[in-house]
Parts: sequence; C-alpha cells; structure tokens
Amino acid sequence: MREEIQKNKQKAIKNQEMNFEDYLSIISKCLEKLEEEELTLNEGLAFYKEGMENLQKAQKILENAQLQCEELKMQYKKENQ
Repeated sequence: MREEIQKNKQKAIKNQEMNFEDYLSIISKCLEKLEEEELTLNEGLAFYKEGMENLQKAQKILENAQLQCEELKMQYKKENQ
C-alpha cells in the first residue's frame, strides 16, 4: 500500500503539481492502512503523518478555490450593476 501511495505521488510530480483529487486519494489510502490491525505503531504514525500532510495541502487547494469563487461572484456583481 505504501508503494502505491508513492507511485501516485511520483506520477503526480511528473505531471507538475498534484491536484485536489490526488491528495484525497492519498489520504484515503492512508486511512485504509490505518484501519489495518497488523499495523505497527511506527507504521501507523508514518501513515498518520503522511495523511495529515496531504490533508493540509488539499485544504489549501480548497481554500484557493473558494477564494476564486468569491472573486468571481464579486466580479459578476460589479458587471451586472
């Protein structure tokens, strides 16, 4: 599973930046891995850290998209006054 996450990251890096969906996919895989009973404490911490790092990146993308929507709304209101 960890190898699959790394492959997704490498694929996204080759295609420039990762997008929101790429981050969500990695977060989802980390959550799946954290639910496994055979996971050691160190492995669990590593997946938790990786998930949280990707969650922060996804949140930044989402915040930027929200700002763009607000800017477009304001622009639209100005044009229609």
